[in-house]
Amino acid sequence: MKRHFALITLLVLTLPVVAVLAGQGEAKKKTIVGELVDSKCYLAMGARGEGHRACAVKCAKMGIPVAIADAKGNTYTIALPAPALAQYQGLQARVTGKVFETSRTIIPMKIEVKKDGRWTEVELPKTMM
Repeated sequence: MKRHFALITLLVLTLPVVAVLAGQGEAKKKTIVGELVDSKCYLAMGARGEGHRACAVKCAKMGIPVAIADAKGNTYTIALPAPALAQYQGLQARVTGKVFETSRTIIPMKIEVKKDGRWTEVELPKTMM
């Protein structure tokens, strides 16, 4: 009986952790091409492009998460401190990294932006890992 109780207790304690990890799915390395947007204004009202650039820069400097919106309108939140990408808001970008489809998040390994017709690599901030 004690063994049975211990097994049930173990299942009850570990099941939520397993469910969270399973919900994320497996990350796949991908490159997403699109425009860097501030997630708040883009998701709320579709704001993007040169006309929205100044606002998007301010939002990123305040910490509003930066996302990349692809040609189909799919958005992926970029898991980096937003201020590090503020100056690139509104530009075309290629973000390569680990993509979690369930949460629509990308952990970038490389980011390039198109400036003056050329792709330029962005220096990524150092993170804790």
